[in-house]
Amino acid sequence: MDAVVAHLRRLPDEIALAGGSLPWRAGLLLLALAANIGFYLPALPSGTPGTAVPGVDKAVHLLVFALTVFAAGRLLAPRRRFPIGWVVLVALAHALMIELVQLLVLPQRSGDAADLLFGVLGIALGVAAWAGERLVSLRG
Repeated sequence: MDAVVAHLRRLPDEIALAGGSLPWRAGLLLLALAANIGFYLPALPSGTPGTAVPGVDKAVHLLVFALTVFAAGRLLAPRRRFPIGWVVLVALAHALMIELVQLLVLPQRSGDAADLLFGVLGIALGVAAWAGERLVSLRG
């Protein structure tokens, strides 16, 4: 527990060294987390644009998970690799939980293995974007 507290205390300095702003990074993560709320809505509001487009649901899973993992990595692991593994584990558990909740709890929604797959692909994309940004900032 002391290691976690020490890590959180170092974050503002690490973010500054990485060339970022704590409020902007926290804001991006809050935006990404807000986008995740849509996965738990009982049904999408009628008239939601794009819902009739085939594959839009998969694209949403991919992009929301990529943004969430990227934003969490930028905030929690700006210069060190340690927390990104925990971010990935939590994101994987979240992707599975979404599909279980939709399958078992939300009668108008359905759990879908393809949605889970696109969530996992989004997690990988988010880690790749996080790693790419770290490489650029560490070289620069």
